Amino acid sequence: MLIKMMMLKFLSGADPEEQLQATWCITNIVAGPKEFCQKAFIAIPHLITSLRGGNISLQDQTAWAIGNLAAEGPECRDLLRSNGVLIPLIELLNSKNVSIVQTTCFALSNLARGPNAKLDEFFSAGITQHLLFYLGTDEMNEVVSEIAWVLTYLTSSEDDKYTQILLKEGIVPLLVKHLRPFNHGPLALPLIRTFGNIASGPDENTDILIQQPDFLPAMLEYIQSDCRPVKKESLWVMSNITASRRPEVLIKVFNAGFIPILSSIATHTNFDIRKEAAYSLLNIASHGEEYMKPLPHQDLLPGFLVFIRSQDIDLIRLGLGYVELLLTQVQNGQQLLEQMQGIDALESVTSQEDPSLRDTSTRLMDKYFGEDFFNTNITEIQSTE
Repeated sequence: MLIKMMMLKFLSGADPEEQLQATWCITNIVAGPKEFCQKAFIAIPHLITSLRGGNISLQDQTAWAIGNLAAEGPECRDLLRSNGVLIPLIELLNSKNVSIVQTTCFALSNLARGPNAKLDEFFSAGITQHLLFYLGTDEMNEVVSEIAWVLTYLTSSEDDKYTQILLKEGIVPLLVKHLRPFNHGPLALPLIRTFGNIASGPDENTDILIQQPDFLPAMLEYIQSDCRPVKKESLWVMSNITASRRPEVLIKVFNAGFIPILSSIATHTNFDIRKEAAYSLLNIASHGEEYMKPLPHQDLLPGFLVFIRSQDIDLIRLGLGYVELLLTQVQNGQQLLEQMQGIDALESVTSQEDPSLRDTSTRLMDKYFGEDFFNTNITEIQSTE
């Protein structure tokens, strides 16, 4: 209790250095266990007062402390919002100091987390104009990644209205222009995640993305990134893009050269990466025969059969989905499956605990490789003896 009172005394005092040191201590305390964080709640009004002061170092440190508080959980975020933290924080985005803008974005990102983030308050406080400014200017490129982290949370809400606000304000071309300067590295991760959030909404959102001339060419490079998180996240974006029901979207994906790259990734990398590429290919194939036929099935089928033989339920489901499309929409699909021991792969699923997987596998074997098929094979074998 004594230490807490001393902290409050320093925070509310007139000595800037004591205020800074006390804020630094609080920053470290609230980064610790939850019970430590809760003991710092009493300091929140003083921290918000410091945001409005003119001491740059103190403002920067205070924003950091608030960001750590907001990261603790919904209770902390609700308390910060109820004490009026949003407006002074968003006002700090007017600062010409790069560090303050970056730290403020860190705090805002944490405040925007969670399903009950009260995002209306962010927009009514004027956050949009600040985000657009920093994405549009070339004077402070160092803050683009932090700005994009804020956007990942603003666009991740189940209510698409916040994404629509940003789209109407022209956020997409401003985001796209920053893809290439990041050179496929980890700083691009929040940009890519924001694109994925946008593309997970209505098809109209995807239309806005692919209308940008540089978007698909940049994404083609990013799905080949050496940075694993960036590669995986970029493939997730493409799975959302290819889920669009608009034919013109798929035509652009084909024309941009994605099919050979996605096919290679889906058959030659680690399972978690392969799975992301497989989702895109299956989305494309599910749009109909005209999109299924051009896929390189000689290369893809062995990879999807490996999925079926795995013990991963999601991979098995992906593999079965592909095989079913192959059998129903590709003229020589049954022959391909026979040549590559696909029947053995289907039979391996019959021992799975998941009833839906067992049922799908059994249905496909009965329909395409039923009693007549096996009797024919037996007859052929006997005739050669």
